[in-house]
Amino acid sequence: MAKFSYPRGVIALSSVEMWERFSFYTMQSLLVLYATAKVGDGGLGWSQADALRLVGYYGALVYVSPIIGGVIADKLIGRKLAVLIGSIIMMFGHASLAYPGVKMMYLGLSLLIIGCGLMKPAISAMVGEFFKATETGRKDASFAIFYMSINIGGFLGPIIGGVVQETWGYDYAFAMAALGLAIGIINFSVTKNRSLKDVGNIINKAHHEKLPWTALEKKKVFTYILLCITNIFWNIIYVLPYGLLTLYAEKNIDRHLGSFTIPATWYYGMYGLLIIIYSPIVATMYQWIKNRTGSDMTLSWKLAYGYILVAGGCVILLPLVKAIGLNPNYVGSSWYIIGFYTLFCFSELLTLPVMLSAATTFAPHGFSATLVSLNMAISWAIGAWLGGEFGAWTQETNPVVLFWWLIALCLVFAVGHILSNKKIEKIMHS
Repeated sequence: MAKFSYPRGVIALSSVEMWERFSFYTMQSLLVLYATAKVGDGGLGWSQADALRLVGYYGALVYVSPIIGGVIADKLIGRKLAVLIGSIIMMFGHASLAYPGVKMMYLGLSLLIIGCGLMKPAISAMVGEFFKATETGRKDASFAIFYMSINIGGFLGPIIGGVVQETWGYDYAFAMAALGLAIGIINFSVTKNRSLKDVGNIINKAHHEKLPWTALEKKKVFTYILLCITNIFWNIIYVLPYGLLTLYAEKNIDRHLGSFTIPATWYYGMYGLLIIIYSPIVATMYQWIKNRTGSDMTLSWKLAYGYILVAGGCVILLPLVKAIGLNPNYVGSSWYIIGFYTLFCFSELLTLPVMLSAATTFAPHGFSATLVSLNMAISWAIGAWLGGEFGAWTQETNPVVLFWWLIALCLVFAVGHILSNKKIEKIMHS
């Protein structure tokens, strides 16, 4: 039984992350719909291309801000305090979105960007603090559980948020997101000292900064940065669920289930539900592979399989994309999006939590939050920006050609990860 045990602090951090993600995904599932909705319906009345670019710009800034927040957490205030302060700032960001108008939207998004910059790299790095560098199996399994908590919030936020929005409007839905984060803040304040103890309190003091990195540490950091660059193209596809696919669900998918019309945000919530279902399966799979082979599944093979699966998901979308390209008013089956999510969710669990876990292995001592923030700034931020542009381009040119380019690039990087497997493992565990 011990091999399936996790530190109490991992469960505590996962609980806090669930509430923060509940709020975040409530807002994220509604943002593109809010921007494109008519002013009379409580929206901003933007075009689809402009709304998708907004999603991309916001995502890029959300994920580039941790490069500063990670340094602040590592060197100035500690990770535990960074999580608390960042969460409070984000709560006010969600509350600002509850007030109508473009100015309040920009204020709310700005606060969310700042708060996320503090909170996200710190909480991810704290999960890694519970394990030794050699415990990659337990650490990857714990990050899978942590990632499952993210998607519990990712499931509940769009589901409840969609109902609130359709019943009372966007302002009430954004206010609910602020309330959810307030619950998470209270929970963290009550449990942090008992369950985390010294985790998150250690700060890089000034005298540590004078110690130069060794050649091996520099090589590890450089290798991780290269992995982040290759992961940009996966993150372009990561933007699809809360951008282009949400618009497809709103306009181009038959959402009728008898007399009930499924809210468009529920498809994004279904994506979170699939992650919840798959997370323990993936965590158990890692343990089974280790028990059977005597070694963990390597980082490169996980990323390679992730790229192959997400390419398959894009292939499933191609008939829908082609039909919409020919007729913008085309209405197709929900199974296109369900099929995409089925493969994409497995791909995500082999990619994003693994990259977060790897950051704590590649990082020099005391710099894990900084490396997590580099991952967000490089692969997530650039990927989000390009993902927003990709969504806008589908409104302005042939979307089928764009999707084929993405599929080809994913397969190229899958092969690249397989070929570099031995070299990456040697550097990673030096």
